[in-house]
Formats: sequence, structure tokens, C-alpha cells
Amino acid sequence: MLAFTVKSAMEKARFPDRLRFGIVDQSFVSTESELSVASSKMAYLHVNPYHSRGVSWARALAMTLYLKEDYFLQIDSHSYFDRNWDVTLVDTLETISRSSGNAKTLVSTRPFAFNVRSDGNIEKKRFTACTLKLIPKSNIINLSSPVVLFACENSNEMFDIPGLQVSAAFIFTRGHFVEEIPYDPYMYFHGEEQNISIRAFTHGWDIWHPNRLPLYHLYKKRTIGEAPLHWDEDFDAKRSEKWQTMRIRANMRLKELLEGRTTGAYSTGSARTIEQYLHLGPFKMVAGP
Repeated sequence: MLAFTVKSAMEKARFPDRLRFGIVDQSFVSTESELSVASSKMAYLHVNPYHSRGVSWARALAMTLYLKEDYFLQIDSHSYFDRNWDVTLVDTLETISRSSGNAKTLVSTRPFAFNVRSDGNIEKKRFTACTLKLIPKSNIINLSSPVVLFACENSNEMFDIPGLQVSAAFIFTRGHFVEEIPYDPYMYFHGEEQNISIRAFTHGWDIWHPNRLPLYHLYKKRTIGEAPLHWDEDFDAKRSEKWQTMRIRANMRLKELLEGRTTGAYSTGSARTIEQYLHLGPFKMVAGP
């Protein structure tokens, strides 16, 4: 789906000449030759999946491909775009920034779904014109297992709304966000969105869920013969560093972040406090087992 995603982005953009792609390909065989539609404006890395450290590690690598572009869009490699998506996203970001008075704005939510029919046509599954919002499934953050899962719900609102959690499948913001809030490569899977949301908020960035959402995500069940998931038993057995080791390390990183013990590039900011973030939930942080 990587070539499909890049082709969709190029064909549906109003200004395709302004696009630049930073791609981390974790497939068994490099697909660089299939990306000729963007070859002149692409930075590409291929990583053998046996050497991968997971999605957050890959997103951290992708951020190193940033070259001072004005805007930054993070998506997964199974996405589909509406026409003029580039103009829509820039207009949404700038409109929110002006109305809120904060240029440090993140536009993010979980995208609507799409399917590829048997005849090759695309079926979009936009089930509402209202804004999608991310809602925590629990208001308790237990530091012994600090990941909080979020559900995506219909807000029943027809305008952009403030949020407290990003969706890693779709983040649009200013380019320099990459330098201020780089992805923590030691996160693994669950907890990556929590990590980036907390760090962004405490550095003064506001998260907004947009009403206009010009892209879609392929959510599907796996079929026989598809590439393995990173934590599949047979796949994991062939790697030197096991997924459970990476998951435990990521949970410890998130715990340290919430406790204010992380230092360096992946720490919280000084513009706002962890307590202010917890108030948004609202969340109660407990230390129990």
C-alpha cells in the first residue's frame, strides 16, 4: 500500500510540486522502484523488518528526514486522500492558529476508513459530517501500567474542537514541531500517542480535532500470506531483541515521563505542567500495582 498512498497524495494534491516525502519502508523487499511518481522529492530508507524496533522507532527515523519544510504530515502507508487535501490541511491549521492565538497547533484525529473493492474502486466510509474526537477509555493512569487507550467517537459537532490526544495515523502541524518534539524511538506501540501528546502539550502545543478531514485509513483484518505483525510469535523468534522487552522499556519510559523524570530531547516542556495535562482528562494518576 506504500506506492498506493504516495500516488494518492500526489494525484489528489492541488500543489503536488510542493510535496516532499520522508519514507521509512519496513517491508521485506524494498519498494523504492515503485515510487517513481515522487522519486525527485523523496527521502527513502529501507529497513529489514527483522532489524526494526517497531513503529515509534520508525517514526523517529522518518523525522530525521525533515529538511526545514514549513509543514509536517505524519500518516501510515495505507492512506487515501481527498482532492485538494494539502490546501484543506494548511487552511485548517492556519484558521485554528489564528482563532486560538497559538501558532503551536497540532491537527490530529483518527481518520475515517476506506476499503479497496474487488474491482479496484475506492469505498470511503465517512459515516458523519461531524468532527471525530478521541476519548480516554479510563480516567485512571496507573503508573505500574501507564498506557491509557482511547476510543474515537462522533462529537456531534460541526466545527474544530480542542483535544488532548493525537492519532499517530494522522498528525499535521508546523515543520519545526519535528525539532521541538522529536519522536521517542524507545516507545513501542501502545503509549506512543500518549507520549507525544503529553510532551507536545507541556511544550505549549495545542491539539485540535479537525472537522474537515481529507484523508482515510485502511483498517482491515489480516489475511493469510500478509506481512507479519511485529509481535507475531514466529516473527519475534527471529529477532535478537524481543517485542516484550521493547514493550516493557516503553512502559518504563512513559512512567518516567509522567513522573517528570525524563531528561533531554524526549522530556516534558516548561510551558505547561503534567498536572495541567491531567486536568484535561481529567485523569487521576495512581502508583498501585
